[in-house]
Amino acid sequence: MRYFRLFIISCIVVTLGSLSACMALSDLDMMESDNNWTIFRGNAALSGFTDRALPENPTLKWCFKNDVRTVSSPIVYDGVAFTCDRKGVIRGIDELGEQCFEYDLQTPVEASFIIHDSVLYVGRIDGFLSAISLRTHKSLWQYETDGQISASPNVIEKNGNTRILVGSYDDNMYTFNAQNGHRINKVETGYYINGATALWKDYMVFGGCDSWLRVINTQTGEATDSMELKAYVPASPAILGDYAYVSDYDGNIYEVHLENGKIKDHRMLLTVNKEEGDAGSVSIPAVSHDAVYVFTNERYVVCINKADGSERWRKMLKGITGESSPLVCRDKLLVCTKDGHVSILNTKTGEELWHYEVGEQIIASPAVLEGSFYILTSRGKLFYFSE
Repeated sequence: MRYFRLFIISCIVVTLGSLSACMALSDLDMMESDNNWTIFRGNAALSGFTDRALPENPTLKWCFKNDVRTVSSPIVYDGVAFTCDRKGVIRGIDELGEQCFEYDLQTPVEASFIIHDSVLYVGRIDGFLSAISLRTHKSLWQYETDGQISASPNVIEKNGNTRILVGSYDDNMYTFNAQNGHRINKVETGYYINGATALWKDYMVFGGCDSWLRVINTQTGEATDSMELKAYVPASPAILGDYAYVSDYDGNIYEVHLENGKIKDHRMLLTVNKEEGDAGSVSIPAVSHDAVYVFTNERYVVCINKADGSERWRKMLKGITGESSPLVCRDKLLVCTKDGHVSILNTKTGEELWHYEVGEQIIASPAVLEGSFYILTSRGKLFYFSE
């Protein structure tokens, strides 16, 4: 019931104005407490927005070194940061930088994972979705799909029922009972599902390698609408209110207006021209109440005004952009480049306020708590920054 109540509150608040919209997002972002960041984009809508403040003067407090290739993003539960390396070993690192949890799936993992009610849900390269209890350190259930799982699961809770949603390379989007792993439904799509589904009201919204954006009823599994993009969708949509923002592989950015389970209309916010040397993006947009932040042309982050689609500012970063996605943290933007540069920008002007170079590739998205944040490198080093 918690998510259902939060959704009703957010719908009411959004109508009161942009400040209230940010407050509604803050409620969603908290998930269960301020010590949690239980999904890689902060909330089930994958908006990439949080009302949590970044530290004014970020200082590296510790770095936990694993030295095993890691693709998935870190998440935080009850103040413990969890990572999963490419070999399938899940580790929990406490606030002092000491390991306090370990579970070996004994199979490769690339997907980011989620935690809900002390249970970690993770998709695996061998096609299984696993549920691991953080209390007992034991497997609760697992379900085998017919293709690898490269997407993060998502979770929806309504009327006391918790469901886990995840896409597979067997071309299906699955819905499971969170408690026992019973498959509730599956929806066949045209091709691989590489990105996580974003949640909007009673619907899931996701793209696939067949270039289609789909809207599916989470309760019935019914496909209610779809839209073909110019290229395939490598990542996930980001949703705020009744609008979804999605990037295709070429780097085109779409704003999609959703209403009553349907795509009411859409517009292009950013169009790339490969003949003129424009390059695409494989990251997820970040959305605030009045702007959309996207990577483009391998070196730039762009702020787009949602009201009229105009470009507010464009900032050249110190490194090449990659799969890591930007995060809006109140009035600041946290960005990571593929070659290891971490920057905090002013959301209004694009001015760089802080910079740190980790010296290694970054693919994962950051995790943010109030006054602190985590950065995970592809070699498995977890950096913790605070005041």
